[in-house]
Amino acid sequence: MDESKNVTEKNTKATERQIQSVQRAINILNCFTMTNSALTLGQISNQLNLNKGTVHGILSTLYQNGYISQNGNGQYMLGAALFNKACLAAGTRQSMCIDRGHDRLLALSNQFQLNGTMFAMEEKQLRVIDTTEPTNCPFIVQRVSPQISLYDSASGKILLAYLSEKERAEYLERMPMTPFQKSFEDKQKNFDVELYRIRKNGYSEEYDALFTGVSALSVPIFNRYHNELFGSVSLTGMSPMIKKRRQEIIAALQAHARYLQDCLRF
Repeated sequence: MDESKNVTEKNTKATERQIQSVQRAINILNCFTMTNSALTLGQISNQLNLNKGTVHGILSTLYQNGYISQNGNGQYMLGAALFNKACLAAGTRQSMCIDRGHDRLLALSNQFQLNGTMFAMEEKQLRVIDTTEPTNCPFIVQRVSPQISLYDSASGKILLAYLSEKERAEYLERMPMTPFQKSFEDKQKNFDVELYRIRKNGYSEEYDALFTGVSALSVPIFNRYHNELFGSVSLTGMSPMIKKRRQEIIAALQAHARYLQDCLRF
């Protein structure tokens, strides 16, 4: 009986040691940030309050598996294997969005008799990842391309609104001017006002979005830290229908975006 108890205790302690080593490896990976992308052995050791021998052993294992690399100065950096996993994670999040959000988006389509679209951000572009159409609706909007124009669409303006100031300026330089805009400064001023309004209100709208008589409302989907744009979700349809129930549609879209953020833990 005592012998069996001792074996159980030993196995439990061994499991705890294995878990501790995994946690330490995770802690080491978490030391690397945007501002600290290259670290020495001593810096990691001091940051985690672990002796250099323990840290070096874990780093060596991570290095052998491609999760850690070293630069020319011998500093440690995140390895290519993590980048490859991150690419897989992005696809997983999109799949989860579709799986968890499709039925709810379809319900919104039927409630308002509008087309629903979910976009994901990829390389500063928005790509359609899911669409819904209302049942028994005589008017259906269909997109020709999975990518959309940014400056003249509700969801595109969501992306532009949350780009950095430098990225927005670079985009504006390439954006064609309307007949009412006399200069680049005029174009930038008008667009900055609109993008500020989107960030302040938490939604975007575009009338005559795809063609005359068709409008759209769109809201952003953020990650769980609320500082990185994942994508957007929108409802599109006949302009009179959009204008008549505008506030109700916006509230429903924002509730749907919060649902995705909460249940997927971005």
